[in-house]
Amino acid sequence: MVQSEHNVSESEDSPPMMEHKNLAKGVDEGNYKLIGWAADTTGRRLIDEICQIAAYTSDNQFSQYIMPFSDIRLLYRRRHSIRVMNMGKYRMLKDMRTNKFVKTKSEISALTDFVQWLENNRGDAKDGIILIFHEFHKSTPAMLLESLRRHNLSERFAAVVKGFANSFSLSQAKCANTTKSFSLRVMSKVLLNRDDDLSSAVIRAQTCFDIVMHLGQSERPDLESQGSGDANISNELLIKMIAPFTNPVTAEEDEIKEFKVLLDRQNTFKPVFGALLKATPTERQHASHLRRLLAENNIDYEKVKVAFESSAKDGLEAVLKAEILNAKEEDMNELLEILDCFFDPEKKAVQPKPRFYQNNGRFRKKSESRSDKPMNKNNNNNVKEESIEVKAEVEDEVVTVKIEGEAPIPQPAAAALPIIA
Repeated sequence: MVQSEHNVSESEDSPPMMEHKNLAKGVDEGNYKLIGWAADTTGRRLIDEICQIAAYTSDNQFSQYIMPFSDIRLLYRRRHSIRVMNMGKYRMLKDMRTNKFVKTKSEISALTDFVQWLENNRGDAKDGIILIFHEFHKSTPAMLLESLRRHNLSERFAAVVKGFANSFSLSQAKCANTTKSFSLRVMSKVLLNRDDDLSSAVIRAQTCFDIVMHLGQSERPDLESQGSGDANISNELLIKMIAPFTNPVTAEEDEIKEFKVLLDRQNTFKPVFGALLKATPTERQHASHLRRLLAENNIDYEKVKVAFESSAKDGLEAVLKAEILNAKEEDMNELLEILDCFFDPEKKAVQPKPRFYQNNGRFRKKSESRSDKPMNKNNNNNVKEESIEVKAEVEDEVVTVKIEGEAPIPQPAAAALPIIA
């Protein structure tokens, strides 16, 4: 599902080493057409926008850039190699790979063209199209459905598309004995022997389609594959293989509704975690995890407030232990401390750790100034505390300056210094 607003995004090339569960509802076997699909986005939140949408099938492909209203976050500028350029009154989208501006359309125009392309490439698939994507954190299907809903294209889209299939889950199920990482880059190297630039949505859409076709060859009884890509594979075998990993459009829409309720419940804790969510990325990610832990277990701000007013800290502890059953003991203790310090007026609320800034190779606090440091007497740039006695003697129009502790320095008469008695 779409991640929370303050979660830090992991790199798609190296997802965290944890078990990825197949949460797809599955579809019945039928006559479907498989199409690879990918999208470049400004972020991974539900409120983020799509910058490029692409689709690929064996006989046709689709690609269109979209001009977003907001700027692209730094992580996704680097991941997709595109950025928004402000040219006076105009905004343009620039491809950093070619260093050229790309032709864009508005969101409604691009989505209308995409739905029209799907309708034209449905072919003989009377049961609809299955869109294949590859993501560890499933976010783009929900973002696409939200964009379609904003422009009243949901019904038209649902009439032609049956559901979304995540090839990440399929790769993990089929290749669990041969590899430990199932990212799109690793699967492309291992299965397809390709090392393409996956920053473009067009390349990712084609790679998703080719991976599924390659994995479908293992379902053939004769095992006579003719290479990766569009080999002679029965469509029935492909559908039988990918049907359990396909989530219907209706199921995706239900998940979006549940996720919005979760976000509303999670946002009630903004007064409690407000300071922690403005701290360093590590602290912000941990605070978001704690806040998400409360929201997922149907705990909102009013519930913990009533518990504290009734029995103070003991009431908070009773609610947390009764409602949260899937948390570590460290997280439970930290949640109890944060909530207790927030509601108790005699205690100071938990604050993030102070930040340190690097200056001249040394770390110091922001409030520290350079004037607080003592002056180094050995530094040649500093003024010497002791006065220097200078004596000058005139000998045949040549002045010799003597400084105590140093050799005489001859100088011309024009630079003679006044004699100091």
